[in-house]
Amino acid sequence: MPEPDVSSAIFAEPREEEPSWLRLPFDRIGLFLGPAVLLGWLLLADVPSLTPQAHRLAGILLLTVIWWVTEPIPIPATGMLAVVLCVLLGAVPANDPNGPSPAETLLAPFAAPSVFFMIGGLFIGRAMARHGLDRRIALSILCARWAGRSPATVLASVGLGVMLISMWISNTAATAMMYPVTVGIITVLATGPRGGTAHFARSPYASALLLMTAFASSVGGIATPIGTATNVVAMGYFQRPEFFGRPVDFLRWSLVGVPLMVVIFIGLYFWLRLQAPASGLDMPALRGYLRGEYDRLGRWKAGEVGTLAVFLLVVGLWVTPGVLAVVASPEAEREFSRRCPEEVAALLAPVLLFLMPVSWRRRQFALEPSDLRQIDWGIILLFGSGLALGGLMFRTGLAEVVGRGVFDALGTRDLWMITAVAVAAGILLSEITGNAAAASTLLPVILATCRQAEIDPLPPLFGVTFGASFGSALPVSTPPNAIVYSSGLLPVRRMVLAGLGLDLLCAASIWVILRLAHALGWSPFING
Repeated sequence: MPEPDVSSAIFAEPREEEPSWLRLPFDRIGLFLGPAVLLGWLLLADVPSLTPQAHRLAGILLLTVIWWVTEPIPIPATGMLAVVLCVLLGAVPANDPNGPSPAETLLAPFAAPSVFFMIGGLFIGRAMARHGLDRRIALSILCARWAGRSPATVLASVGLGVMLISMWISNTAATAMMYPVTVGIITVLATGPRGGTAHFARSPYASALLLMTAFASSVGGIATPIGTATNVVAMGYFQRPEFFGRPVDFLRWSLVGVPLMVVIFIGLYFWLRLQAPASGLDMPALRGYLRGEYDRLGRWKAGEVGTLAVFLLVVGLWVTPGVLAVVASPEAEREFSRRCPEEVAALLAPVLLFLMPVSWRRRQFALEPSDLRQIDWGIILLFGSGLALGGLMFRTGLAEVVGRGVFDALGTRDLWMITAVAVAAGILLSEITGNAAAASTLLPVILATCRQAEIDPLPPLFGVTFGASFGSALPVSTPPNAIVYSSGLLPVRRMVLAGLGLDLLCAASIWVILRLAHALGWSPFING
């Protein structure tokens, strides 16, 4: 059936006016506040427990966090500025004259193995988007027989499509892929028996569809190490000698990440359904629209098949060490991990995609040189700068001083109390800054706090990692939130209410799942 063209009527309606505090010029405020705080700290602050290098680093981190929160310049650029200031202001401890220079010390993390793990994942995501494989998978779910039977199943299928895609590509890309489909669903349903396009487009149910499109991407991202930049940041830290000095195993991570994803998704679904009753919707029209969107994709194309084949091969290589640990011997697992570590398997993906012919006659391949410009290199720069600053916090002793202060403030050595605080800190900081930036800031502090308390650091560190993937209450909290808010159909108050509920749900779920995993002796590390 022909697709109803009502989107212009929906978007022509006046938008809800943003709260005045959201219109404040935070970027301009932060632009001047950050340097002022840095200068004031360097000239006026006196903390006897800090070495000169740690004192300078603390001032640089204050500037960095303020600029990460207010974004007067892009977040990755702030990370690079912090690295530059560390060298210029002498925040790097003196090395052996024959050892690496301060610049070499700070720039080394930009070539950490986990950086290349992330690069491989970004190329896989780019190939999926280029050939429409992600959209085909999402529409396949939405066109399933069960998916379009009722408003409840439509909401669940939208979330399921975003979540499953977000396990393998960035949260932002997953939301951007599903967002036009969600708006199309709202447009079709707006012509149903309820009548009044603007009324339905701003109804609680339409808001729930948009919120599910944003929130489910964060839920899916925690399932695998490659699901979100936050996870890769944690992996990079865990491989450093100050932390565990060991690589994370893909399958072992997923043994906790996937159940946690399922639990949070179920809770998210019921939370949004509670706020979004709906009835009298034209479900046959919606099913026709979704089937039309899927049919428009046509038959499977060579690029989709090739991308899927490379994706399955790389995922197979990632999970092989965990499988060998079960069906073979520890020696076999160690040998495979030595010869084909996850970072090398990830780098295999872009190589194969650049070699995979889509049309040999026209010399077209699954990835082309132009795709190099479509990769989010900014997240790589942010990741490297985060690792550099985190390592410097330990080298200067700043992490130990901050960790001691946090431990004294908490006044407890209880593992699960500290884990709860770590989860809450990750969620709260990610409300006002990027997820990867929040993890980069908090992971060194939580490790130092655990050492002061003399407890196992694994649950608190994973609490921060998983918690920093959320923070969902504001349009500025995550790029997925900003994408759906840009529709003009979503009142801020609904996003805040739904996001705070999700934050509480995530905090409780993360704490419970980590406690169960700890009781079962779970470890995410190879040979762990």
